[in-house]
Amino acid sequence: MLSQDINRDDLVVVATVMKSHGLKGLFKVRVETDNPKRFLPGESLLLVLANRIQEATVESFTPQNKYGLLKLAEISSIEQADPWRGAELAIPDSRLEPLEPGRYYTFQLLGLNVVSQDNRQLGVLSQIEDMPSGDIYLVKGSEGEFYIPAQGDIIQQIDLDKKVMVIRDVEGLR
Repeated sequence: MLSQDINRDDLVVVATVMKSHGLKGLFKVRVETDNPKRFLPGESLLLVLANRIQEATVESFTPQNKYGLLKLAEISSIEQADPWRGAELAIPDSRLEPLEPGRYYTFQLLGLNVVSQDNRQLGVLSQIEDMPSGDIYLVKGSEGEFYIPAQGDIIQQIDLDKKVMVIRDVEGLR
């Protein structure tokens, strides 16, 4: 697959290469997906780094919490693996499974403008943290940072086309 055939805006990152591991071309990766099927043997991934994109096939994967050891069929030595340090492993967004209404992928929410019900700009959703009681969203704005819960009635509307999240700006939230 040639890089000019791929629109980077249509790619979804599923892992990031931290470093090579061992002499046979393994990668230590930080996993950025909650779908373990992305790393099954035979699955196709794209290695993306600067102006290079290379299609690769998963040979094996050993999970290690939020990390893992990944072997790609096309990479067989440390010399082939080292230049990919920092690369993203991605899939085309066309391979994502559709979600039920009201559910979103993380990448769809990051960067949304967060506004109050009376249309005051409050900030940008910059981080999603997985907590035992449910996800919380970090909003960074000109007046500082604050968290909003993903569950409950604070979030009133999410419009991915307009890239906006409308929330109830209740007392004590910020």
